[in-house]
Amino acid sequence: MKKIEALCATCNLGRIKGTIQQVSGGLLHTMYHVCTEQGEYAIKWLNPDIMKRPDAMQNMINSEQIAHKFLGVVPLIAAKSFGGRHVIESGGDCYLIYDWLEGRSIFVPEITEYHCTQIGRILGQIHSANAEVRGVMPNTEARGMYDWDAYLNLAGNQQAECYHTLKQNLDRIKQIDETIVKYQQEILQNQVISHRDLDPKNVMWNQGQAYLIDWEAAGYVNPFQELLEVLNYWIADKEGNYQRKHFDALLCAYMENCKISGVNWEAVMACSFDGMLGWLEYNVKRALGLEGSKKEDCIEGNKQAEATIEELKKYELQISLLMQWIKDAIKGL
Repeated sequence: MKKIEALCATCNLGRIKGTIQQVSGGLLHTMYHVCTEQGEYAIKWLNPDIMKRPDAMQNMINSEQIAHKFLGVVPLIAAKSFGGRHVIESGGDCYLIYDWLEGRSIFVPEITEYHCTQIGRILGQIHSANAEVRGVMPNTEARGMYDWDAYLNLAGNQQAECYHTLKQNLDRIKQIDETIVKYQQEILQNQVISHRDLDPKNVMWNQGQAYLIDWEAAGYVNPFQELLEVLNYWIADKEGNYQRKHFDALLCAYMENCKISGVNWEAVMACSFDGMLGWLEYNVKRALGLEGSKKEDCIEGNKQAEATIEELKKYELQISLLMQWIKDAIKGL
């Protein structure tokens, strides 16, 4: 913990009081709760392996610029600035420092219509803001398919834990990927700056108020693609079944600021798999040692890869229902 002490000294946060506590929940980085003479802070130690990537530092800088752009627009927690910088380098490592928020994330079965209403309203406020951030540009180039066959072969050679699950579902994964690539260029024509990862774990609740945290994925996104992803995060029960009242609450609140008519929902539905597929590809690479350098990366990669494949399968079962509900909502306008 000497590195945290040195960081606090560098940033003039005051002398540390009590024990530095690691906070659970982070999948990629490590968070600490630190109390000093001046206040309480959440200090995020950024994964060194991730920060070695060529674009990692600029992406992290951009994400915090985006978060600060939405201060006053929606409730959120953004990193503190020190000398005009949000990403702090100290002792060879990189950190983000936040004021500590006493709160917690809420998951099923605790999620109610009230929570869905807040999330829908916040998402609509973000999408309708038409925010622009210097240096942050939309991606207008559609990606190609991921090389799933190569990953499967390597997983077999390494006898990776995720091999059998990947093999059993490979054909469908490739079909989903092909459909994404087919519609992606159309989806890229309509983009806004947004959070892009409004999973319940990235929302802290304090006295009934939602605060968005972890803006690392922030950037340009098709708003309706993100809407579907957010619906999938918030309206499913513990069995993965969608709850109509939660759907209605979230969508009605979203429509306070954004219209949903005149949209090619078939294209949006197809591309709504893209985030999960990208997360799957990243974790397959972690499982195979192509990302990360620690044993824990391999273990977590296998775990997350298998879990993501199950999520893809569940989402497929529900997508036709979600499409019908959206059509119903449009007819009712």
